[in-house]
Amino acid sequence: MRTTMVFATVLALALPALSAGAADRVPLHRVASQAGYEYRWSPVGTALVLSKPGTVVVLWPGAQVYQVNDHDEVTDSAPTYSHGDLLVAPSLATHLQALARRTYPTVASNAALSSTSDRSAQGAITLEARQLQGSESIDVEGTSPPGAPVTITLLALISSDVPTILVSRHDIVSDVNGRFGAVIPIASAFERGTTLRVLATSTSGVASAQAQIITGAPNAGVTVPLDSH
Repeated sequence: MRTTMVFATVLALALPALSAGAADRVPLHRVASQAGYEYRWSPVGTALVLSKPGTVVVLWPGAQVYQVNDHDEVTDSAPTYSHGDLLVAPSLATHLQALARRTYPTVASNAALSSTSDRSAQGAITLEARQLQGSESIDVEGTSPPGAPVTITLLALISSDVPTILVSRHDIVSDVNGRFGAVIPIASAFERGTTLRVLATSTSGVASAQAQIITGAPNAGVTVPLDSH
């Protein structure tokens, strides 16, 4: 009973937001035209690339994580494929237009398509995540360049039939030794067996990292009298 009620609550929290924005989605081809991006699909047709001098953006259908030059960013709602184009949320369309107005050093048009191991990054993030005993939270620890800002994004994969849910974002800063840590609540992804993807990103030039855990009971392995009733 508790599992059913919690799952229904998660769906109630997630689905209205997704449905409400569906009708307002913006064709990416229009964004590219207005912002001055070159618009093209990757050679294998799995990613859409927007580029202009100094800026390369790579987006994938159904993926909330996308790439800007040599670092990853996360959108609240994943782009959807429609008639040879991608439809994006208005917030992402606005952000892409803002990126087009920024001035960056020139970047090769295929730079954002290279793998993480091929990047000439100014540093890299390492990340570990585990569920915190006795709490509906996860403990996140890692390293990055000293004093670097780090954004921890928590994504929930509840079911193959439910879109990926953006649970939360948290901004922290690594210490002088390059270490960072945070305790992050997993609300509203309390459903047991939910896959949580933890993504750590930083400034341009710092390679991102991610970890994945499956949620369990906060006191797994502990037997108390109340459980027997």
